[in-house]
Amino acid sequence: MVAELRLPRINNVIISGRLTRDVEIRYTPNGTPVARLSLAFDRNYQKDGEWQQETSYIDVVVWSKKGEQCAESLHKGSPVIIEGYLKTRTYQDKDNQNRKVTEIIASKVNFLEKGAYPANQNESDDNHSEPISSVTDDDVPF
Repeated sequence: MVAELRLPRINNVIISGRLTRDVEIRYTPNGTPVARLSLAFDRNYQKDGEWQQETSYIDVVVWSKKGEQCAESLHKGSPVIIEGYLKTRTYQDKDNQNRKVTEIIASKVNFLEKGAYPANQNESDDNHSEPISSVTDDDVPF
């Protein structure tokens, strides 16, 4: 019998990019703020000796006070550095089709735009890198 391979549980993301639209802020039924950002980021690579650029997109979820700060300070085109982890969830769309989405759950958001508040604040506002335990995927208003 083959021995079970034990892998370390690593799920960390650090990514920089620009917002593709203004921040969308909503609140769970118990009043917890949750912000949704859409981030565009680039990757440069060489193909046949020529440099190419590829742009990709990912959604980011920011909880609590940091989410409210994002909604107050960021706008379409704002540059940010996001730290967090990847999460995949499923939901039913308005046509009752099952959909799957992978997004980053942010633990830190660095505002890179000059004058954005709180500029380069690295600490999580409430030391939560994920939603509090009473919040479930059913509570998320997206």
